[in-house]
Amino acid sequence: MKRFFLTLLTLSTLLLARNDIPSCYKALGMNNPDPVAQKELFILVDQTTQLDKNMMIYTYKNMMRFIKNGYGVTIASFSSNSNGKYTDVAYSGMLEALLPEDAKYDIAKKKLRKYQGCMNGQYKYAKKKATKALVRVLKGANKKLPHSDILKSLSDISEHIIKPSGAKEKVVLLVSDMMEHSSITTFYQKGMLKRIDTKKELLKLDKSGFHADFDGARIYVIGAGMAGKKSYRESKTLKALTDFWKAYFRKSNADLKAIGTPMLLEDVE
Repeated sequence: MKRFFLTLLTLSTLLLARNDIPSCYKALGMNNPDPVAQKELFILVDQTTQLDKNMMIYTYKNMMRFIKNGYGVTIASFSSNSNGKYTDVAYSGMLEALLPEDAKYDIAKKKLRKYQGCMNGQYKYAKKKATKALVRVLKGANKKLPHSDILKSLSDISEHIIKPSGAKEKVVLLVSDMMEHSSITTFYQKGMLKRIDTKKELLKLDKSGFHADFDGARIYVIGAGMAGKKSYRESKTLKALTDFWKAYFRKSNADLKAIGTPMLLEDVE
């Protein structure tokens, strides 16, 4: 009963539109020239996937490219509902669009100075808050968690977070080893990543009913097939893993741009 209540509470929270960044326009009684985000980055972190320092830095640098006026960033973590882990939005904020230059001539100088100071402060606040949330989420990962509900989590997140977003462009950076281990299916055999049969796994997904709709978002994956220091992933097994996820995202109204196995070699755009 407690777990059921927690799931309901979490989904109810996800459904509420939020912006963790206070509005300068509201504070100053001004009209926002463009309240809709031009682009929003969704950083989705699998709590069973621990990144090394280089991949953490990569994730941070790409997040910072979206901390700019008119852009939004949402950071969410997911796992199976066990060991105190569940889907959670750690941060969701948009930096407001700047006034057009010609509009500034119609504003009193004193008010314009307040506006400029507020917008500068808004950027610093967003950078600090987003950075703190990202570090907390990445460092909270634990590879010893018993289950990895990636498919169900992506279904929930796409429905309740990504699709409702009003952003004109949507981009997803998915931080995960992409190795499902749940009641839907498991990608493991004798504790190792098995050679995945895409057709069979997609049939299991269809049977579960946990389909996703990413609303045309561009998808980047970092960490796929990541192994420990003493582990090894055979190339054909890794290819089978990426083939499954390519097919999955094709079925899920998404534009898969790149899968890092584990590191991405391009910027998130």
